[in-house]
Amino acid sequence: MISGCSSVQGSQPSVEKLGMIGVIGFDYIDDEKMKMTVIMPQPAPEALKHTQVITVETDMLHTGLVEISSQADKAVSLEQLRVVLFSKEFAEKGKMSKMVEYLYKNADVRTTTFVAVVEESAEEMLTTEYPDKPNTSVYINNLFRPRQYTFFSPFTTVHDFVFDETNPLIDNISPHVELKDDLIHIVGLAVFNDGKMSTIFSKHEGKLIQVMRNQERLSVFASTLAEKEKVVMKFVKSKSKITTNHNLESPKVKIHLKLEGTLSEYDGDKDLANKNDLETLEKEISKKTEEDAMKLVEKCRDLLIEPIGMFETLRMRYKGDWPEGLTKELLAKAEVEITVETKLMNGGELN
Repeated sequence: MISGCSSVQGSQPSVEKLGMIGVIGFDYIDDEKMKMTVIMPQPAPEALKHTQVITVETDMLHTGLVEISSQADKAVSLEQLRVVLFSKEFAEKGKMSKMVEYLYKNADVRTTTFVAVVEESAEEMLTTEYPDKPNTSVYINNLFRPRQYTFFSPFTTVHDFVFDETNPLIDNISPHVELKDDLIHIVGLAVFNDGKMSTIFSKHEGKLIQVMRNQERLSVFASTLAEKEKVVMKFVKSKSKITTNHNLESPKVKIHLKLEGTLSEYDGDKDLANKNDLETLEKEISKKTEEDAMKLVEKCRDLLIEPIGMFETLRMRYKGDWPEGLTKELLAKAEVEITVETKLMNGGELN
């Protein structure tokens, strides 16, 4: 109160004296050690590069940060952390779930920080030179921001991951990314089971999961129909309604999906100016989506994973704590019915 503007011993260092970590990558070495790579911006005008990349081998996050601080000649901070990448092997070993939980509890880390699984090496992804991207930290941060043509992607924050991890009715998910042609591509969806990454779904399967999870807006939804007709819908609004018969012994699940969007591209023989042909196309899209969604549910059943959340209404009627393993039991024996209703608003660019 009476110290005025004088410096106080033990106070926080100024921003200029901190190394603000923007992205962290984790790679698996063994059960005791991991490889940790960080990217920090270099604000000094005389710096030759916009970002500084440091890699260390460590057994704990805090120990790694101390070692990185010694190499960076400044104290490092997680207050500006935006993206955390984990190698596929790191996630399969169950270490990703533990690290995300630790980050969630760390007061310096924002709960809006994004997480993702890398196909090969997180270190390689962070140390690669991206020719048309002068700042790697900004590039990766922008990549995980929902935009028009990436809105379908399952962007997952630290909060989202921990919320699903602690939810007994659903298995958590995160984007699956890959380094191809000197660019980072979101190529699919990683699904977890009991803390470990279980499988990877394709981009189209990831979209279906997002729709069934009641993702209200998608940027693009493409489908190849039975007659090899190809359809692309843009600016899609979707709605999912899941109901059950509230019977734990013989569970029945009904999933009704609504898709409404602009027909952007079409490769086929139908006359889209003809109302009957347009209605037929809507029915064919609905039928194909129903088939794809049912295949996805059967795949989840075979793998005993539940990334959709089909039994929420059953949980509402259940008294007491939801038993561990009950969701998987219901998934194995549930009778699932899926219906899709598609509405093409207009021909978009086809008009």
